[in-house]
Amino acid sequence: SVIIFSPIPLLPTMHKSGNLLRRAVIIAGQRTPFCKGYGDLLYVDSIGLGSAAVSGLINKTKVDPMEVEQIVWGNVVLSTATPNIGREIVIELNLPRHIVAHMISFACASSLKCVCDTDMIIKGGHADVVIAGGSDSVSHAEVPLPRGLTRGLSMVTFGGAKDAKGKLQKFWDYSGPASGWIPGFPAVAEKSTGKTMGYHCDMMAEFNGVTRAAQDQLAAESHEKALKAMQKGYLKEEIVPIDNRAGKIISMDNFIQKPNLEKYAKLKPAFRSAENKGTITAANATGLTDGGSAVLMTSDEYAKKKGWPTDIQVKAWHNSAIDPFPQLLLAPAIAIPKVLEKAKLSLEDIDIFEIHEAFAAQVLSTFVALESDQFSRDYLGRDKAFGKIDRSKLNLNGGSLALGHPFAATGGRVVAAAANELRRSKKRYALLSVCAAGGLGSVAIIERVDELSAQPAL
Repeated sequence: SVIIFSPIPLLPTMHKSGNLLRRAVIIAGQRTPFCKGYGDLLYVDSIGLGSAAVSGLINKTKVDPMEVEQIVWGNVVLSTATPNIGREIVIELNLPRHIVAHMISFACASSLKCVCDTDMIIKGGHADVVIAGGSDSVSHAEVPLPRGLTRGLSMVTFGGAKDAKGKLQKFWDYSGPASGWIPGFPAVAEKSTGKTMGYHCDMMAEFNGVTRAAQDQLAAESHEKALKAMQKGYLKEEIVPIDNRAGKIISMDNFIQKPNLEKYAKLKPAFRSAENKGTITAANATGLTDGGSAVLMTSDEYAKKKGWPTDIQVKAWHNSAIDPFPQLLLAPAIAIPKVLEKAKLSLEDIDIFEIHEAFAAQVLSTFVALESDQFSRDYLGRDKAFGKIDRSKLNLNGGSLALGHPFAATGGRVVAAAANELRRSKKRYALLSVCAAGGLGSVAIIERVDELSAQPAL
């Protein structure tokens, strides 16, 4: 729903610039339903998805839009017409025009990075009230024209020719052969390697001894947990219904299904043939997804004045990188030990692991790496394996394999899901991990502090 507010900029005066000892807290998160690309949300672009998430967050928390100072927004499926979606959300919702917005594109970890950057903004005294999040619509992905064709068309306009014959000659001189003018659909592929993310993850499964049966089992568990969470109403807490602009209100994710391992086993590998050791299928990989998520973060002083919860905070975070070839999505295995070291915690201290399931093979390869002496020597400077993640603490209410993965929205989803679960369970620490294209990884730890120091949750 569109929110109408006065355009008069009554600037907030809460923050104390330069005070580096402030504490930032996570108030709440909201997201749209995560839906299959080219399906229920076909007519809602990334701005519309983001606007729905932000609108839902404002309505849930009752935050005064006049006191919101910044929006830090993630986006991966970029639009050349709208290079700063965060600002477009401000304008589409008719929010106060003083709200500063900027965009971060950090592949699949975009909105998790937005949350971590917002934590720094608030701790640094630069703002008191910030909305972090991200949105992506693969259904609105631009289909790029081949470079030769665009170059030829550009030279028609800017090549200096004065008449029609000259302009046509410029086109032919620079456009290349006509066989190269046909647009190709964009692929989720690495520029540096030319291979798709799925192809790389297939290789990761091979290198790390991850079987197809293990991948299918993880996918089945993800769906089972998501179904239970849906039945308990946990997912409904996160989701704001959205008008799909085709006469229908969408209120739930549409990837979740009753798992069927027998059916999974019959699927053909999607990226490499079985003969070429391909094990990734449509069942154990995330599908193309449309969706958005938003998280409200404030200083604890501001939250206490509003009577909001001050119990959830970012304890530590770490971004990592690895050579994209061959193990493209293994960077979180470097970041997990680093973030635990920063937080002065161990794997055993973590109560909840929210690990993005880009592919089941990625999650399982991360487990293998953390349990490997060789990986620890090569990448962590340790003599022995770092440790083993307790699978009983993993993605307690389902992960991306069941819920879907709108690239820039997943980070916001895992933050909201982990915060909600910490509050429900009264546990203390959640570790959030997202792998990303380019050989990147982002990991954060959020903490629920002592209840006596916290306000009631929203």
